[in-house]
Amino acid sequence: MVSNARLLVRGILTSIDVGYRRAHELQPVGDILHLGISRHRGTALVLPDGTRVVEGARVGQLHFDNSRAAKVQAEGRVQAGVRFARLLRDSFGELAARAQADDGLREVPLYEGVTWFQPHGRAVGFVSEPLPPGPRKQWLARYFRLMVWAFAPIAATAPVQEIEPRVFRISRNALIQNFARNARERSK
Repeated sequence: MVSNARLLVRGILTSIDVGYRRAHELQPVGDILHLGISRHRGTALVLPDGTRVVEGARVGQLHFDNSRAAKVQAEGRVQAGVRFARLLRDSFGELAARAQADDGLREVPLYEGVTWFQPHGRAVGFVSEPLPPGPRKQWLARYFRLMVWAFAPIAATAPVQEIEPRVFRISRNALIQNFARNARERSK
């Protein structure tokens, strides 16, 4: 049973999440992701597959639907992780299909977001690095801890490693190469 305090914090965080998605005009992609488009700021990036992202390039901004993730029914951490991974894979499959079919996404070379997840996904094209030190990183670490407590009580009761906000990235090419086939298989 979820405590009243957890339900209250969950409601507040969900309202913040909905407001953020509206303010940034994020669109749903599958069951677990939202997508917005922004411009790359800062120095040029070169991803492992050779994709180059220059300042001002259009970039897909990814945002997890935290309230949807919290609704994943599971009896333990492993089962919750597997079910969440499946939803995530399916959402990336849908994003890959859109990246191929949607004229507005054909010129987007990079998709990125910020997470508290430990680095993983290199085998399917993801790269991850810690956010640079500073107030944003500190604020996000606190926010992510609160989200884990509110939305993922299974994770919050286990020994949790120090939460370190990380930026994760995947190139359009890696996205399509690694996830588009999954989208086609599901549509059969």
